[in-house]
Amino acid sequence: MSKLTIALVAGLFAISVNGVATAADPVTMDAKAMMATADGDYNAAKAKIEGDADAAEAQWKKLGGDEKKTCKKGAEAKEKMAKADAKAKYDKAKADAKAMKKSA
Repeated sequence: MSKLTIALVAGLFAISVNGVATAADPVTMDAKAMMATADGDYNAAKAKIEGDADAAEAQWKKLGGDEKKTCKKGAEAKEKMAKADAKAKYDKAKADAKAMKKSA
């Protein structure tokens, strides 16, 4: 099973489990829904980044010499930036959900 499939199934599972709870107060449920969505989005983003990195690797492996080195460095930089961006979005969503839960 591919990592993308696993990430998507995990995200859908987290969202579906959240929908089962019925006796919690609405603010807590909203915070839980925010976290479940954040988890799913983060896992999907990581899977996309990995797929993009694999595609970029396939491209630079076709090249040779300095062109290969340049392409590889560019792909590594894009991957690092995308991971940092995904992590920052995830951390912000977690903080927002925590703040929403505290304000209840």
